[in-house]
Amino acid sequence: MVSDQTFLYNDTFPVFINNFGEADVILFGLGMDNVEKVECVKELIKLPIHTLNIVSPTPLHEFSDLKIKYVDWDFHINVDRFDFNLKGSLYKNIRYRLRQAEKMGYHTRLTKEFTSNHIYILSRHLTQHKFDVWDYEELLSLDKFFREHDHGMIMEAYRGDRLVGFDIIDFLEDNKIMVVPLGIYLESSLTSDFLMYTNLKFARDNGYEWVDVGPACGSAGLRSFKEKWFATPKFKLIVQTLKVKSTQ
Repeated sequence: MVSDQTFLYNDTFPVFINNFGEADVILFGLGMDNVEKVECVKELIKLPIHTLNIVSPTPLHEFSDLKIKYVDWDFHINVDRFDFNLKGSLYKNIRYRLRQAEKMGYHTRLTKEFTSNHIYILSRHLTQHKFDVWDYEELLSLDKFFREHDHGMIMEAYRGDRLVGFDIIDFLEDNKIMVVPLGIYLESSLTSDFLMYTNLKFARDNGYEWVDVGPACGSAGLRSFKEKWFATPKFKLIVQTLKVKSTQ
């Protein structure tokens, strides 16, 4: 998410604030009860903002003005259950697409450097798809994110010498989860499959038990793609918006 200020509330909940009077908060945390989440929201609405966007696994009924924008699921792939030999009819489409990518000279590179090539692909991606304002925020802040943080990496896909797409990857070490929250592609038909397989191999080789491939964002096609790779819905995501009454 685009953010001019980021911090962890109570060392637990990520908060993103921009210069347009909006704040976003992610209310997830193992063992966290609703009281802690409500207290977090009560503190955040004291900030000089007009809108608080909230992502949480449950609705916060304590706030009468809160509106549920949509409900989604966060999809995870169990690395140990995935057959990297791609045997059987369930892997037929994956086998075919990976063979096509190999014939076309696809290969990958892992980096932390966000360059003008990434910005070009990002700009093309933004013109080809319709995004929610939150998505624009997240995408446009990638350059700043990699300049200011020492975690997270970029899994690049090349066709020959040409960069054709990339995934953002991050890691939850305590839970052995590799997170793939974003994929930006010029040639999405093969690039997405090629990078998904590469990400799964990277997770396996580095001891991660799950790959979090994010929500379906209300898209039947995106959900179908995740399920093709044996991703299952693991956590409910409730996206809520709270209009903040000015105290000034």
